[in-house]
Amino acid sequence: MAKKKYTPLELMKMAIEESHKSVPEHTDKTDPLVGALITTKDGVLLAKAHRGELREGEHCEYTLIERKLVNENLKDCVLYVTLEPCTDASRNKGKRGCSTHVTKARLGTVYVGIEDPNPKIATEGIKFLESKGINVHMFNQELGDTIRKDNAQFIKEKEKEALQAKLVAIQPKRTILQQPAKGSTIASFSSDIINKFINASSATFTYPSPEFNEWAEQFEFIEKEAKTNEYKPTGLGVMLFGKNPENQFPQTIFKVEINYGKGKPEIRDFKGALVKQLPEVIDFIKDKGLKFTMDKSSGSRKEVADFPFEVLLEAIGNAVIHRDYTIEGATNYLYIDPEKIIVRSPGEPFLPITLDDLKKFDAPSLSRNPKIMYIFNQMHLAEQRGIGLRDMKHLPKEGFPLPSFQMKAGSLEVTFGRTKDYIAKQANIKDLDKLTEEDKQGYLFIQQRGEVSRGEFAAELDLNDKTAQRRLARLVELKLVTMTGDKRGARYKAKRTK
Repeated sequence: MAKKKYTPLELMKMAIEESHKSVPEHTDKTDPLVGALITTKDGVLLAKAHRGELREGEHCEYTLIERKLVNENLKDCVLYVTLEPCTDASRNKGKRGCSTHVTKARLGTVYVGIEDPNPKIATEGIKFLESKGINVHMFNQELGDTIRKDNAQFIKEKEKEALQAKLVAIQPKRTILQQPAKGSTIASFSSDIINKFINASSATFTYPSPEFNEWAEQFEFIEKEAKTNEYKPTGLGVMLFGKNPENQFPQTIFKVEINYGKGKPEIRDFKGALVKQLPEVIDFIKDKGLKFTMDKSSGSRKEVADFPFEVLLEAIGNAVIHRDYTIEGATNYLYIDPEKIIVRSPGEPFLPITLDDLKKFDAPSLSRNPKIMYIFNQMHLAEQRGIGLRDMKHLPKEGFPLPSFQMKAGSLEVTFGRTKDYIAKQANIKDLDKLTEEDKQGYLFIQQRGEVSRGEFAAELDLNDKTAQRRLARLVELKLVTMTGDKRGARYKAKRTK
């Protein structure tokens, strides 16, 4: 007697009926209703199965292929299944996905009820089957709607998972500052350094204490591990308060080189937590890098540096606070010689600040690392006012040229001149004796103002018109200044330093 042959539509409906027998395995989430059957290529039914039929959680494709029909030759047979077959990647380690079982059995055609809403599968099972040469067809729309209605709660939960997966995908990857530092524990913090911060900032909590943990977690200096409930320092926390942050983050080292003009330069690497490092660098520079004399003119003894110490302090602070700590192969660098001072910090200017903004001394008050800025501000080591361009812009009033800004090997380099020789070299004046004190005085005034008229120049320096004209002409000849316009309407502008 010939076996009955079914039409594809009849087999689709039969698979849906079989899915209603599915056995749930979870109590904390909804399991899908899945039914499947395998037929010969001409529609003779070989076997049916539903999820969890023979074993809790067992997928029905596996039940059919590896249990009920394990001894049958299924080459070119047809599978009808209400839910897209899962993939290897979506299963627990060591388990094959149903799509792999289907291809191993050499089935020729698969009819799929609906795509799996699980974001780990979501059309990947269908793509895998097609990549192996299996013909894939979908149930008609009406039957697909029936399956979706039967699995409404399961689909809702999986769509929520899919949305969360998309949100995670579009979120920027956490930087090394935001992530827990590998191998670090709360013991990686230095109690001396944290107490130094507490004392300097007049914080109301103590260390160690729950209040400190609450504060540090709020600022993302520590993070609670979900499984153990233990606090782990983040990269930022280790950099600020760690015992030896340079072991994990060598980019936190601050390199200083002082060339005294004769003999070997003095080189020193400053390590340790940033909270401790900045004061140490400042003390070292004050002691070694700048010449201090005693001013007794006011009747009291007062230390006076041969370069504005507050400006240099601000530049060093900026390098520590605003640099890009995600650049792992670069450190802060300070170079001092009798002629110039160079401060180099890794990273481009922090957008929307541009290099051109810095060169114009016109940048908004923004910080790449606002939490580091906050800590230093609380310790009175920095002011929350941006990059200190206002102080730097007034250097010509104190007899020093404006600093120059440039990018060098991925780092922002700020160069301060200390002598008229530096100004001459910037203008490519080979004969340094050519540049007089009058030239320097006039150039610095124009540089500080940006642009002046002959009348403004004469008034500031207390010159008659003829002398002002002569001195301006000389600055133009030395290529320190450019002139636009003619006669009394001319404007004089300092050339921008490199």
